[in-house]
Amino acid sequence: MNQRQVDNRLVAPPLPADLTATQRARRERIIVCASDNLRKARYEDIQMRDIADGAGVALGTLYRYFASKEHLFAAVLARWGHGLDSGVKRTPLQGDDVAEQLIDLYSRTIAAFERVPEFFRLRSIIEETDDPHARALYSDYAGEIGDVLAGPLEVLSPEDRSAVNEVLLAALHAALRAWTNGAITVDEAQRRMQRTVRLIFSPPPTVEVPRTSRN
Repeated sequence: MNQRQVDNRLVAPPLPADLTATQRARRERIIVCASDNLRKARYEDIQMRDIADGAGVALGTLYRYFASKEHLFAAVLARWGHGLDSGVKRTPLQGDDVAEQLIDLYSRTIAAFERVPEFFRLRSIIEETDDPHARALYSDYAGEIGDVLAGPLEVLSPEDRSAVNEVLLAALHAALRAWTNGAITVDEAQRRMQRTVRLIFSPPPTVEVPRTSRN
């Protein structure tokens, strides 16, 4: 980490709402360039100077909008999450009950990560950053994704909705982690989520109580 990054973390970059139209367009161009880079290379191999050059801005200008590499890619992640939300709203979920709608929703989510696997690794990296600006954007991303994935659960009570969503998110992250590590295929990740959803919404198995013998 260079001194410029350390200093920039102490000064909050301007919020998009406070920028002029030209500045917002420049900021968006930087995010798009970073996203395009992530589709072709690993996060660790991407250089901020390359993004600045690709976006047609000076490196110092890039750092005026983003305090660090983590901050920039947190914005990339937030933009990707918003795209997932928009996609779900454009195309209604398939299925006549909660379980089938959840299966469709998680299938779309896994497919979105399959298109750009590096986004899942990025999520793990940004989740652990100590950059407060990046953490704020990650919180927005996590909240939006959580709301999207909890959509079909609106029929449940708030307590049940929260509990089920927590279990499903944990299962999704475990399946995606196993897939990105090469332990399972993406098809197996899909099957794992389908089994998890169906188990949660299946009736509990009956237990046959053995009869006691009478003398």
